[in-house]
Amino acid sequence: MNVGNKIRMARKKLGLNMKEFARRVGVSYLTIYRVETDKVSPSVALLSEIAHHLGEPIVDFFSEDKKITLVKAGTARSVESGKMSLELLIPRGVIGNDISVTLGRTEPGEFVSKHSHNGFELTYLLKGEAFFKYGSEEYDLKEGDLIYFDARTEHSVTALNRNEFLSVYFRR
Repeated sequence: MNVGNKIRMARKKLGLNMKEFARRVGVSYLTIYRVETDKVSPSVALLSEIAHHLGEPIVDFFSEDKKITLVKAGTARSVESGKMSLELLIPRGVIGNDISVTLGRTEPGEFVSKHSHNGFELTYLLKGEAFFKYGSEEYDLKEGDLIYFDARTEHSVTALNRNEFLSVYFRR
C-alpha cells in the first residue's frame, strides 16, 4: 500500500474530510489531494505535521516490515532564532507524536529564556559549558554532562561559551 493511501485511510478513520484536514495541517486542499493520490511526495516536515494531526507515527505510513528509519546528514530541517540554531533530527511523528530529537548549537549568552511546558526533556552537552537554572536550583553543565528533567518546572539555559547539544523532548 502506498503512503498517500495510508494517509487517506487514517484521515477517514478520524472522520475528517480533506478540506478540514488541510485546514488543520495548515496547507491547501490541493496539497492534501496530491499527497493522498501520490501525485507528490510530501517533505519530511509536511509528513511530520500530517502524522501529528492524525495521531500516528510517520513510520506507520511506510511498509509494515520497515524496521529502520534513516535521516541522512544535511536533510534535517533547521530553525534559527537569536543565538541558537536547531536541527530537527527526528520530528514529531517519526518515533511518536510526543517525541522529537534536536541537535542544537549556540553562541555564548542566554539562549533558552525562563519557561515551562508539559513533558520532560533530556539534554546531552556535546561541547562547551552552560549554566542551567531549574526552579530555584542552579547547575553548572560541562561537556559530556546529561540532564533529564520535568519541564513543567520553569527553567532557562545560558551558554558560557559556544555549545553543541543533543536534546530529546517528551511532550505530554
